[in-house]
Amino acid sequence: MKKFVLIFLILFSTIPAFSQWITKTVDNKLDLPYRIAYCKTSDQRGLLKLESVDGELAFYLTGSYFCDDNPSVDIAFVVNGESKRYTLIGSKSSDSRTVFLYDNILSEDNLDLLSDFKKCSSVIIRINESYCRSEFYTFVMTGSSSAVEFMSK
Repeated sequence: MKKFVLIFLILFSTIPAFSQWITKTVDNKLDLPYRIAYCKTSDQRGLLKLESVDGELAFYLTGSYFCDDNPSVDIAFVVNGESKRYTLIGSKSSDSRTVFLYDNILSEDNLDLLSDFKKCSSVIIRINESYCRSEFYTFVMTGSSSAVEFMSK
């Protein structure tokens, strides 16, 4: 019985380690509490984030330095071992550390992308730069569906 309890505790204490998407409600006591959802690369170099902006759910990548103001971005969601590919033109932030991918991932225009986002096991993103070296980012997408649901509340 002791072995069963020990195995049970070890199994359930390690589940959060496998969950890649992190969801939180932030309360800094100055602003109204707000929700965030993010996912990091295994090397902690990139951060994929969902953020509510004026009632829309923005989707962006941050954590590196990007040269082009509007880089071409290739995204491959891996769903059941098959790549679901999307290409878009992103826009970088004023500090050149973020590339905004979608202003509203929940838009009617993005239903296929949203479905792939929720079902994929991983995503590979390439930021194609004309002046700097192109960057690749890979994220484990465990919990992506829950992250969208959390942010949509």
